[in-house]
Amino acid sequence: MSAAAAVRPAGGRDGRSPVLVGAVSGLAWAAALRAFMVEVAGPASTFGWIGTFEGILLPGAVAGGLLGWAEHLRRTGRHHPWLAAAPLVFVLFSPWVVVSMFVDGGLGGGALAVPLFGMAGGYALAGRGSRPARWAAGAFALVPVPTWLVAASAAGLGPPLGSARGAWTAVLFLSLLAVLSLGCALPHRGPPDPSRPAWRLVVAGAVCGLAWGAGMRGFMAAVAEPVSTVSWFGTFGVILPAATIVGGLFGLAEHRRRTGGRARWRRLALSPLVFGVDPGALVLVLPAMAGGYALSGRGSRRGRWSTGSAALLPVPAYLLVVHLLDDIGSLLTPHGAWASVLLFSCYAVLVVACAIPHRAVGPGTGPARTAVPAIGAVPGDPGEGS
Repeated sequence: MSAAAAVRPAGGRDGRSPVLVGAVSGLAWAAALRAFMVEVAGPASTFGWIGTFEGILLPGAVAGGLLGWAEHLRRTGRHHPWLAAAPLVFVLFSPWVVVSMFVDGGLGGGALAVPLFGMAGGYALAGRGSRPARWAAGAFALVPVPTWLVAASAAGLGPPLGSARGAWTAVLFLSLLAVLSLGCALPHRGPPDPSRPAWRLVVAGAVCGLAWGAGMRGFMAAVAEPVSTVSWFGTFGVILPAATIVGGLFGLAEHRRRTGGRARWRRLALSPLVFGVDPGALVLVLPAMAGGYALSGRGSRRGRWSTGSAALLPVPAYLLVVHLLDDIGSLLTPHGAWASVLLFSCYAVLVVACAIPHRAVGPGTGPARTAVPAIGAVPGDPGEGS
């Protein structure tokens, strides 16, 4: 897709941009969820082409695309709340999990529970319907919090909660559920309201940034196996705080853009440099910033093509590193292919988010505004239309 096509106004008739962005965001979400599953399974974790790609990644992309389509319809004046059921695509792609719930003592129930939690959270966040119904849905959506604390502590599911690895696993799981709830709120919401306070988008962006950082930490753990270690300082002192701050700043940038902007607000395009606390991260951050400028549609066409080309540099760099440090053939295994999908889908989400501060002032323009909230992407105000 060309940069010009990617920045068509969301209110236009072409819904391909939000669907594409939603699909990429959903793919990143699903790949990060697979990282969580690896941590829960521990050394017994195995990868298969069918289970990973057909059962997790493909339905994640489809569900994200459906939620992106819901956002497009919302911005063109149409309302289809049934699209909030998009996460049930995971069940359609893996119907055997429903059967296993009854014949294997509940095994596989998580494949159904996770979409239901996200759908309930989306309804609660959207602000539509009766207050008792929203409170009930919100209470149900919060069930995973105490459930995971009990499962990790008492039942020994996954790494010990008191360890850095166990704490990161919990953050990854719960932040992914929060992002899913934000995405499921899209089909319920009304038109955007620029008068909403900035903190709503800042908080939503921070949550998405936290999930993005936790997902990227999953990639680091995957490529470092079997000697992967998770430290308190590296994970909770550097990676997760930096990602949360960047996500919040992008949320603020989106608010400034919707409300007409303020002096120097476009300097928020430099927000990803916060990741520079780890200089190695700039290998991805700088090309992502270039890609965000290319997607925004601002500036000359030559400048956008140049920055767009720079945004592709991480691909050959990744292949070169794999060739030098490992066997390039490892990328053709289910594990290697999944790790690559996780990396570059998260990178694509960062590129889309980096376009926010460059985009034209006003609601409903550009790809990032129509994006499904996912890892690192800034969602719409969950309270809009209430």
